[in-house]
Amino acid sequence: MSSSEPNDLDATAVLSKGWEIVQELAKSNGESAWNIRAWGISVWCALLAYGYTSVKKEILVVAVVLLVVVFLIEIGIRQVQYKFIERSLEIEHCLNQMLAGSGFILPESGVSTNISTPSFADMLAMLSIRRWLIWFPYLLLLIFTLGAIKNF
Repeated sequence: MSSSEPNDLDATAVLSKGWEIVQELAKSNGESAWNIRAWGISVWCALLAYGYTSVKKEILVVAVVLLVVVFLIEIGIRQVQYKFIERSLEIEHCLNQMLAGSGFILPESGVSTNISTPSFADMLAMLSIRRWLIWFPYLLLLIFTLGAIKNF
């Protein structure tokens, strides 16, 4: 073996470190999405309360706009999170192959944190039934707010 060829131990260490970094990025994006959601719902509640106490329907409309904006921001963050999860799975697959004795196989995209830019199709995929825990709470809040505006 020449000095330019990586040995299995070095390759495993590089893949493990890359996997750890990508996992941390996915976790960080997940936490950011929850923080955005918590902040948005808190402000939504405050706007609803203020709208009712001041008897101003316009405040409730602002609450709807805020809800939609926060939802779109969370969807964007979740798209990035899921792309990092996909990258993590690629690296994990390569690690598993190495540990099974298949030798060093680099993931197709390498050990990189560079992910593709989220697209509109990715956003639509976030609205699937499988991802209902992301969009369903917003749908309930939207229905509640629109009902409140209608009955104001």
